[in-house]
Amino acid sequence: MQNELTMRRAEPEEAARVLEILEDGKRSIARFGIEQWQHGYPNLSSVEADLAQGACWVAEDEGGRLVGTLALRFDTDAEYTAPELTWLTPNENAAGEPTYAAIHRCATAAEALERGVMGFMFKAAEGIAAAAGRQSIRVDTHPGNHAMRSFLARQGFSELAPFELKTKDGTETDLTRIAYEKLVG
Repeated sequence: MQNELTMRRAEPEEAARVLEILEDGKRSIARFGIEQWQHGYPNLSSVEADLAQGACWVAEDEGGRLVGTLALRFDTDAEYTAPELTWLTPNENAAGEPTYAAIHRCATAAEALERGVMGFMFKAAEGIAAAAGRQSIRVDTHPGNHAMRSFLARQGFSELAPFELKTKDGTETDLTRIAYEKLVG
């Protein structure tokens, strides 16, 4: 399926479909019996915020159907400044700009599972990040999300350390995550 996919920024009118794909992701995560994404997050407001920042990306198949999504962020991620985290790259360059891109809120549509969608999207994101002058891509996941952890290892990400999310807004109840990073370029 990878050869039939394209990746592009999502359009505002695609928010509902992006949310449907994220809901498929929530159901996939639920099978692990962990709390990640099981209390309302991600939701329409997080999708709309990603769209407003130009951070919401989608994979589109040859028929024009959206089959995957991820948020590719280029701003400083406050969650990634935890003192217990030692990254492969510095958080900022001499100009105070982030040296990395971060991937968040990634999911594959249920009908496209096991077809290489997320591998295609991560590879495309690496190219986008490198073209933007970033040194790496950072991502995190719940320790119990074994499918994502295995995927990240296969994609060449280094597992770095566990940390606790700072955001305590009630949409996530189990705040432990594992940080990953991959050098790009």
